[in-house]
Amino acid sequence: MDEEKLDKGDWIVHKQHGVGQIKAVEEKTIGDSVRQYFRVDVSGGVYWLPTTDMPDYVRPVSSHYKFRKVLKLIREAPGELPQEYKERDRKIAERLEDPALESKGKLIRDLHARKQTEGAKLSALNERQLDGLRIQFLAEMVIVLDVEMREAEDRLDKALKKSLVELTESSLTTGVVSERAS
Repeated sequence: MDEEKLDKGDWIVHKQHGVGQIKAVEEKTIGDSVRQYFRVDVSGGVYWLPTTDMPDYVRPVSSHYKFRKVLKLIREAPGELPQEYKERDRKIAERLEDPALESKGKLIRDLHARKQTEGAKLSALNERQLDGLRIQFLAEMVIVLDVEMREAEDRLDKALKKSLVELTESSLTTGVVSERAS
């Protein structure tokens, strides 16, 4: 991430903390060294990021264009997740490491589809992952598209419904039964 472009007032996304706004640059003393940090306000708290050596799991919020592109990806037929829970959890954990909005959108779509598929279910961990992804995605959408939370939820839900229609239509044309095998 190009930290030189970040400044007070910028919105960023942290993999764990979600969407936050840089409110200030502050000096912090840790041991014998003094360094500058961004003070980032998030819902429910504050955290500090070094102004140099920005971690890979932090990125600027996405653009309007990228959100439209990702909502289009979400409307596509979902990808398959492994049936065996250990393999599925491993694959999901790998996908969660990618901070890109596209990866988050596809994972929301795929987990949502599995949750809605007859004969398949999500583990408690997968449910929490889906809920967390959804909350973070919607929070970013509200900021970027300048919409109310209800409108963001409606847009995401509409895209997810379309994805399930695509899944059903592709299942009918390929003869695949409702429970998808991995």
